[in-house]
Amino acid sequence: MNFAAHYFTRYKALPTFIEEAPEEEVGIIVIIPCIDEDNLFHTLESLESAYMVQPKIEVIIHVNSGEETPQPVVEKNKRLFNYLLIRSKLDYYKNFKLHPILTQGTVKKKAGVGFARKTAMDEAVRRFDAINKPDGLIVSLDADTLVSKDYFREITKALEHAKADCFTFQFQHQSDRTVYPVKEINACRLYEIYLRYYRLALKTFDFPFAIHTIGSCFAIRAEAYIKLGGMPPRQGGEDFYFLQKAVKMNPVYEVKEPIVFPSPRISDRVPFGTGPSVRKIIETGKFDVYSFKLFGLLKIFYESFPALASEDIQKQIPTDILKFIGDKQFDMILKECRRYSSSSEAFVKRMLDHFDSFFIVKFLNAFSNSCTYPPIDVMHAGQTILQYYGVTDIDNLYEQIRFLDIRM
Repeated sequence: MNFAAHYFTRYKALPTFIEEAPEEEVGIIVIIPCIDEDNLFHTLESLESAYMVQPKIEVIIHVNSGEETPQPVVEKNKRLFNYLLIRSKLDYYKNFKLHPILTQGTVKKKAGVGFARKTAMDEAVRRFDAINKPDGLIVSLDADTLVSKDYFREITKALEHAKADCFTFQFQHQSDRTVYPVKEINACRLYEIYLRYYRLALKTFDFPFAIHTIGSCFAIRAEAYIKLGGMPPRQGGEDFYFLQKAVKMNPVYEVKEPIVFPSPRISDRVPFGTGPSVRKIIETGKFDVYSFKLFGLLKIFYESFPALASEDIQKQIPTDILKFIGDKQFDMILKECRRYSSSSEAFVKRMLDHFDSFFIVKFLNAFSNSCTYPPIDVMHAGQTILQYYGVTDIDNLYEQIRFLDIRM
């Protein structure tokens, strides 16, 4: 019995798509969900142009549509799939083996990027299972995203030097004005400033789960993927939910070199993320984000955890946080963490299980319309976080916060 048999028995998955057996030397499988996409071949060209590495590479492209997908898109998908199939049979790409798969008419409840990503990742697991390679790496990418020439080199370097099962990659959104409108590029830069501001704000209190959770910027070993129960088939935010589970199970290794270049374009395919945010910024002409003062409250809260293991210092915890949690609920969590912890370190770990990234997002969102901690302009937020880390001479906020985020 190979390593993934239990996973496919326990969790729902579609039947296998690819009949051709994988070569024993395959060590990396890139998966790309795709629907109604015009830029896919640019993505494939960037993968083909990346420097070759030792393990053999496969690329699974999941061309997908749902039961409510407009018929013209369904037909476009079919044409794309057939064209990809021809290229795969001709071994058009020399850097990797191409495997297109197609699903159509997925029920509305399931249809979306989460299900599309899960289906492709499950197929990658099957291929690694066939050659009994539990440490095989599944790399998640998007169909409108470019990669650097060092993409595979940096990934294999991380595999060699890091005792980790999950990896995230630094990124920078594309800014080619011959491809994308200036207004989309500028709006996306504001959104990218927010992403980096948010992570850097979590770093102010050494939050251990402060990672970027972008669907095109992570990789995970096959066995770790199945231990997490696979990718959640959500219609959006699947990357956040999956990676926040992963970072709890094992330390996530962060590749600091920017090797992924997502698209800055407008999109309505997911309920939140880059595409919808870019649209909203363009339509409203502004972008407000969480007040930095809220992260200050969180800093006090999380830094109190070691002392809370043995001391009753609840009065030192910010009132707004206790009010959000509820006194009764907090006391119950505190007692449980103390009861089942043999050390201060074990207590802190249990507290972090309760007060994780999901708690932080819910807490911050509770102040979306707050008068006490009103949202602030993203540029002001960026300046504030740079100044917190000692950057006082700010002349190019976008580049400076990007550099700081990469360095942290």
